[in-house]
Amino acid sequence: MRSRLIPRNWPLGMAALIVAAGVLAVFGPADVADNPVFGWSSALYRDIDTATASWGASAGTISDLVAEAGLVALAAMLAVSLWWGRGETRTLAVGLAAGAGAAGSALATLAVKSVVAEERPCTALPGVHALSECPPLGDWSFPSNHSGIAAALATAVVLAGYAAGRLWMSVLAAVTAVIVGISRVVSGVHYPHDVAGGLVFGSCIALAFAVALTPVAATVVRRVGFGTPPREPAHS
Repeated sequence: MRSRLIPRNWPLGMAALIVAAGVLAVFGPADVADNPVFGWSSALYRDIDTATASWGASAGTISDLVAEAGLVALAAMLAVSLWWGRGETRTLAVGLAAGAGAAGSALATLAVKSVVAEERPCTALPGVHALSECPPLGDWSFPSNHSGIAAALATAVVLAGYAAGRLWMSVLAAVTAVIVGISRVVSGVHYPHDVAGGLVFGSCIALAFAVALTPVAATVVRRVGFGTPPREPAHS
């Protein structure tokens, strides 16, 4: 009985955590001046800043709304995926476990921000503007919290959608997460590498949560009567 609570895919969960750690090593070193990724990201940020220089003040409000609406849309997609999977233990368990990873991603991102302490590009780079109001010093830049949460939610939708056999919802969720990340660069409050790191980091955290918590979530779902009763494993 106890073996059912041991994640069968624990190597996948460990790999996800290793990738998450690798993201921090590549995108968020303490000395950003010597990081070639940071140089590329900074140059791309300046290009985007130049392209948006003539945009009106309302563009910042729109980019902020896109980011917030994207998170709400992803949460709604996850809720719909769980609703479609009601009565199906694996769909509910995977979706709930990975969904918990969104909260885990938010907390982990805040922790990483406080350690890396990367200044926002809209204050660190001279001569640039930001469509949105630049966050104050101490509200650090790497990794993007919006991107991390969006990627974690999208990963939960992808896993639940895969379990339920709905690929189109998975594609929609992935695209939405990327749009959320892009909007944070367009608004001027994040470097591209903040967003790229946040997307990968959030997805890896959600995947690790899914691997670790799905067996427990499946047991809880069955006990409260929402899932299917345990069946003999089918091999195909």
